[in-house]
Amino acid sequence: MERIIYHGSEFIIEKPEYLKGNIHNDYGLGFYCCSNKGLAKEWAAKRTGHGYINKYQIRDDRLKILDLTKPPFRDVLYWVALLMHNRELSADLRSNFPRELAYLEKKFLIDASKYDIVIGYRADDSYFRFPEAFVRSEITLESLDKIFQAGELGKQYVLISERAFRLIHYLDSEEALTISRQDYYLRKSGADKVFTDLLNADRYAKGTRLRDLVMDHE
Repeated sequence: MERIIYHGSEFIIEKPEYLKGNIHNDYGLGFYCCSNKGLAKEWAAKRTGHGYINKYQIRDDRLKILDLTKPPFRDVLYWVALLMHNRELSADLRSNFPRELAYLEKKFLIDASKYDIVIGYRADDSYFRFPEAFVRSEITLESLDKIFQAGELGKQYVLISERAFRLIHYLDSEEALTISRQDYYLRKSGADKVFTDLLNADRYAKGTRLRDLVMDHE
């Protein structure tokens, strides 16, 4: 299947480099793209108000793909486990919730390095608070899953393997303007409100919390 994907950046990137980037991104080291051009514009302009939307074509029908939006890995806990494994966690989270983190790693962590491409939802700083709050049992599994299903986080398409990097072809680039930076902060403001509302709604709500799953497992 041929796909058109976009990468938002402050730079024009004609040849993405294998093994370059931040190992603490959502799915580890890789080249992070999306199929939504609007999201790519926001990523490109979010820091300075100026950047580039790099457009690529890739044929992925012969690649091994880990798709966290489809069975058998559709369960939101696979997504949370990957985030907690790859992201730089606060000292508070590591110190006060070791059982929860160990449970996620043992039961749901997938080795993404065995795949060519990972497809899953993003968790930038605005949205990473949702899985963090779930680890703290401040929000329920049902609420987190609802957000996951709604796709409000935006879907990422991440090149992982050297083979995948060989198969991506640069098409062109266009500038991202200041309005895209405004769109990013509007989205962030919306995420802040959703998060606050969810914490208030879930404080005394019935539902499955991570501490319950850990206790049942033990």
